[in-house]
Amino acid sequence: MAGRVQELAAYVRERYDGDASRIWTDAADAQELHANLAALPGFGEMKIKSLAAVLAKRFGVKAAEELVPSHPTLGDVDSPQALADYQSAKRAHKAEWRAARAGSAR
Repeated sequence: MAGRVQELAAYVRERYDGDASRIWTDAADAQELHANLAALPGFGEMKIKSLAAVLAKRFGVKAAEELVPSHPTLGDVDSPQALADYQSAKRAHKAEWRAARAGSAR
């Protein structure tokens, strides 16, 4: 994990002169923001959507709004209780997904 963080930090240093906020402030629209996020080491679609939700819902980044998924994300968490509810729902969803996968593997 430390190696991943170092790789990400090095990328931000090299590409954005160390200013991580430029990832979204330099983006003219949702497509450019998506490209900026997708270029980050270790970022796939799930991380892109989750970060876009946080950027849109918590920081008002307009370019991120189009990237927000329809399902709940950490961007919806605004209190300790909301975090507990989010984590509980996520665990339940993962358990259902695993059970369905195990059933289809038979």
